[in-house]
Amino acid sequence: MTLMTAMMAFGLVMASPARAVDLDALDLIPAPSGTNAILSYSTFTKRGSYVTGDGQSIKDGTGLDSYVGILRYVHYTDIGGLAFAPQVLLPYGSLYNGSLGGSALESASGIGDPILAAPLWLVNNKESGTTFAVVPYLFVPLGTYEAGDSLNLGENRWKFDLQVGGTQALGNGFTVQASFDTMWYGRNSDATSEGVGNLEQDNTYQAQIWLSYTPPADTSWNFAVGYSKYWGGEQRLDGVANGTFTESDQVRLQAAKFLTPTLQLQGLLQRDLRVEGGFKEDARVSMRLLKLF
Repeated sequence: MTLMTAMMAFGLVMASPARAVDLDALDLIPAPSGTNAILSYSTFTKRGSYVTGDGQSIKDGTGLDSYVGILRYVHYTDIGGLAFAPQVLLPYGSLYNGSLGGSALESASGIGDPILAAPLWLVNNKESGTTFAVVPYLFVPLGTYEAGDSLNLGENRWKFDLQVGGTQALGNGFTVQASFDTMWYGRNSDATSEGVGNLEQDNTYQAQIWLSYTPPADTSWNFAVGYSKYWGGEQRLDGVANGTFTESDQVRLQAAKFLTPTLQLQGLLQRDLRVEGGFKEDARVSMRLLKLF
């Protein structure tokens, strides 16, 4: 793919920088039934290169910074003896300092597409430390969107993600969490500045694994290292492939601390090792505040 082709495809299809449904370590361990949780996420990401689908890295005059916040409410309950946690996520933020090959990209700000999720735990064995959950996510196209803009917080299309995964306690404070998900994309029928253009996208897939450690001497702390692989998502505009898809490999480091029995602060650092078909994340730094009640 040439630089010009990459820029044309990018200008037509670039939307929210969020590529998948990321999990934090220990996310697949449910809280007791009746518990409510409010979470606030703040994520800053810096990107300094764009890698085309054929592996060409565009660095000169290229970059994209973003701030994405999420407000999340979760209610833990049970259905027929199975743990269940309906929840809603409200993203918002801004994309700025964007450029590709020396051509500036207009900034964008506003709200992202709201997300409805409802994890159901088919296995939740506290004695063995084993869990297994099925987690559907529905992305509702209500976010800020301007047809034809290179950057948008909303995507103007429905999305559905089905995630399966679980955890296993290994003893001595160690726990492994693994998950796999598939994302289905609806059609964006307003993909160009002329108010036309049907954008379609193939499924994307993500595999994630976390190894976490809770010191037995102080269980208010948790430390984790993780890895994510993401692939798929070839896009077509009016039935013609535009050469855009994304593959990435990413490493993660996380630390969390319960400041009180019901208030937790968590920090997360992520970095892409390899990317094809998108911006490469040099660093993503996230802070999460969790309040249980």
